[in-house]
Amino acid sequence: MKRLLLLAACLAVAGCSDSKVVVRASLAEGGQPIADLPVFLLPYDRQALMDSLANDAGQPEPAIPAALITQLESLNARETQLAAAGDTAVRQVRAQRAAVQKQVDSIRASRREWRQQVFAPFDSVSRAKMAELGVGTATDTTDARGVARLAADEGRFWVYAAYVLPNLMLEWNVPVTVRGDSTVVRLTRENAKERRFY
Repeated sequence: MKRLLLLAACLAVAGCSDSKVVVRASLAEGGQPIADLPVFLLPYDRQALMDSLANDAGQPEPAIPAALITQLESLNARETQLAAAGDTAVRQVRAQRAAVQKQVDSIRASRREWRQQVFAPFDSVSRAKMAELGVGTATDTTDARGVARLAADEGRFWVYAAYVLPNLMLEWNVPVTVRGDSTVVRLTRENAKERRFY
């Protein structure tokens, strides 16, 4: 009997919202859909919470200098060119690239450590924000057509998703105001924030 009442209560709560957010994800407008993409409908601005935690850190996130990245890319291209030509200078370029890569890896390790410390309280901060707002999250995964459907009450939300490409990550944190029956949100490379893997 208790299970039946619990099930009825869950169905009643789930049925309270007739509104839905329809997310259409593709790499380009009208391009190939992104399937199997986890999509989150959040009642808070995830990036604003992350920025707040970063601002409270007291020190900025360690950055990889652009000159170091440019040097690494140049050495990678040079190594490929020399290797294709069978040039013996490839060994020297590999040694240079390894030295630069070691510097980049050291900064990346510092960044990982910084992020682990700074963003450790994110889960508790986001739960507190949801409790304050009295609204939870909704999640879905895009189908083969790149479509996800998320039930939501009317109001202000953010659609969050992240997609990994070979050398970078596309991240979306799109604000949406839900009104009426259905609100469509498009996720494409154009409205994503790109995060390189350096």
